[in-house]
Amino acid sequence: MLDKAGIQSIEAFDERFRGTQSLFNWIQDLESELWNAGLEDRQFLSARVALCEEGLRRFPSADDLMTENRRRSLAESYFELGEVEKAEALYREWLAADPCWGWGWIGWSDCYRFTRAGQVDLNRCEQILREGIAITRVRDHADIADRLADLCEEQGRDQEAKEFRRQSERGTPVGISRTVSSAGKVLRQKTQFNFGGEGLPLNELSSVAEMRRETPTMPIVRQKVGRNEPCPCGSGKKFKKCCGA
Repeated sequence: MLDKAGIQSIEAFDERFRGTQSLFNWIQDLESELWNAGLEDRQFLSARVALCEEGLRRFPSADDLMTENRRRSLAESYFELGEVEKAEALYREWLAADPCWGWGWIGWSDCYRFTRAGQVDLNRCEQILREGIAITRVRDHADIADRLADLCEEQGRDQEAKEFRRQSERGTPVGISRTVSSAGKVLRQKTQFNFGGEGLPLNELSSVAEMRRETPTMPIVRQKVGRNEPCPCGSGKKFKKCCGA
């Protein structure tokens, strides 16, 4: 259908065919069912590999979430099929390009922890997680710390587990909001931090300023708004009848 209609993006497909679900969700569901079927018949894991590779090839500029999910599913499938070296090579390539991809480190390590293919290796799992958590500004740092805490608890290393739990609860930037002028200039930027349920000890407050300085400034991406799309000002009107007028 994509080829016959000359469509090159999920957004264009949804706009053309107006399904009850986005093609994004359909692909996600199919990939999950292929994994479930692969528990009984490995040919479905091969089909899952083909699906993921096709998705990455066909939608190279899709949003980050879909691309990252397809990559993890692809490597996971290769690993379960016994092609461990292939899975390792893929993760090394992706993480060399984007070392701050936190869930890439988690997905890679999970292969050695939750595999059904008889390749369980907790030492390798921990090695990957520690390599990831050492990356400056790695995304989803708290999730990596939680994985390491779980791993330590499973092996009876309770003190190490507590330290990783503490790391996962430290203040990390969880949201950045900006006020932007019509010319795209940032007028005001506010960063929100999360200090966990127990808050932050007073003697660690001095580190917040340093953490703020290390928060990367994201570029402002000005997207073209279609005339019939909702106005970005939030009025609820179409763009052509609001700011676009």
